[in-house]
Amino acid sequence: MAPRDMDSLLPQLLSFPPHPPIPLADVAYDREVRSLRKVLNDTPASLLTAGVPNGGNLLDILDPSINTLPFLYVLLAHSNAGKQKAATIGSPLWHKALDFLRTFDSVQVRYVGMEFRRLVMFVRDVALAGNKPIAAVRPLGAAILRLDPSGSCFTSTHVVFVHLCLEAHAFRAATSILDKDIYEFPSSTKTLPSGDLPCSRHDTSSSFITDKSELSDTFTYREPLHYFLYGAMIYLALKDWRRAILFLEFVLTAPSKSHSSHIQVEAYKKWVLANLLAYGEVPSSLPKTTNSQVAKQARTLGKAYEALGAVFQYGISKEHDVRRLNAEVHIGHQKWSSVGSVLALDHNLSLVLQVLDAYRQSTVAKLESTYVALPLSEVGQRTSPNPNDHTETAHYVAAMISSGQINATIEQTGNNPGSWVLRFGSSPTQTEQHQHEELKKQVAKTAKVAEHVRETDRKLSLNKEYISWLKQKADMTAAANAGEDPAITLEQTAFEDEDLLSGP
Repeated sequence: MAPRDMDSLLPQLLSFPPHPPIPLADVAYDREVRSLRKVLNDTPASLLTAGVPNGGNLLDILDPSINTLPFLYVLLAHSNAGKQKAATIGSPLWHKALDFLRTFDSVQVRYVGMEFRRLVMFVRDVALAGNKPIAAVRPLGAAILRLDPSGSCFTSTHVVFVHLCLEAHAFRAATSILDKDIYEFPSSTKTLPSGDLPCSRHDTSSSFITDKSELSDTFTYREPLHYFLYGAMIYLALKDWRRAILFLEFVLTAPSKSHSSHIQVEAYKKWVLANLLAYGEVPSSLPKTTNSQVAKQARTLGKAYEALGAVFQYGISKEHDVRRLNAEVHIGHQKWSSVGSVLALDHNLSLVLQVLDAYRQSTVAKLESTYVALPLSEVGQRTSPNPNDHTETAHYVAAMISSGQINATIEQTGNNPGSWVLRFGSSPTQTEQHQHEELKKQVAKTAKVAEHVRETDRKLSLNKEYISWLKQKADMTAAANAGEDPAITLEQTAFEDEDLLSGP
């Protein structure tokens, strides 16, 4: 029976979890949570937002880390009742929402996925309405990791978070989520063991982040593509070229029916530039798993970027100065600075300018393999867009030395930088300790991937279709051993391929 007044409602809201705390079996915990959720669903919003004895409201009594379900329902009731007046950055309601996102009980919230997502969108909308997307970045990042500390299961909240980070230019804050590798998507409940409850202990987060839990909104293939493209843009801003390339390749190799999307075309353009910045060259082909039509269309629409890459690589191999590359950039300036696509993501001029600088750095570094020493005036002639500005050349080379890009010193013989000499030293080698640390990182990463592979195999082994297929295979083997005809129609044994990223 639904509570009619605060006197009957409050004891029910505080009844779970039990106080003092006592351990509950999974079945009992599940029953109690569902019972409380039913009470909350049956309670009118006007009662949830009503005052309590001695003043204040339920948000002043409930603790979001303990009373997660009622706190969330009351919070949403207030957000709906208050409309725009109460929903502003810095308001009491705003601070209550942030408190919840930082401290909610990660098991209880598995039972109220839709309500959790409503609060996420409320916080996002308030931050954007106040022109301060940065205000929502850290709370939403904390909420993602509180729900799933591994961050390995993709959800719709991931896209909301990374888009806010782009809006706020909060690139470093974004890495708290982006650095967590995505291994899984929300599972279909029909593939999970029937005995598992949301409150049970789960080996991977996709066992409780399911389509039925509603902890993630439904999405098509576009949402993961947006996430990885936005993530790549953030890594590019942080000059983490290799991680950016990885994210861009996730976009390029995503399943596609026959043609590339605008997102994949934009990813290809950035992929070309990122490879030039990371390695000084563009691979001769896209990753092998890239759809052939996607590769063909992306390369056709990215011709200007391929031309830039060709001039870059040819110039490095022939030791041409940077002026020819400058001319190529000038010719293609309109392409790199214009909107260029429906998604308005083709703003790559800043990356192109960094490619120019990378070209210059590469030409300076290449001198180290040929010369023991070289006058700075000669270095300027070979590498500088303004060869006669010896002071600028000296500052540029000094910056490369201090950042460890080249192992060299500058011998100052007089006040004229043109007479100074750049003297190269022997190439530094990695210490044994550094190599050991890198090896440990790789071993840890491999072990993590292996763990997810084992869990995927476990889920497959529990899948009803897989078990049925194993039984059919065993029957075929038995029939063959008995000398019978083991032929089975294709319809009996074939599985339908299910594209997890396909959209309507």
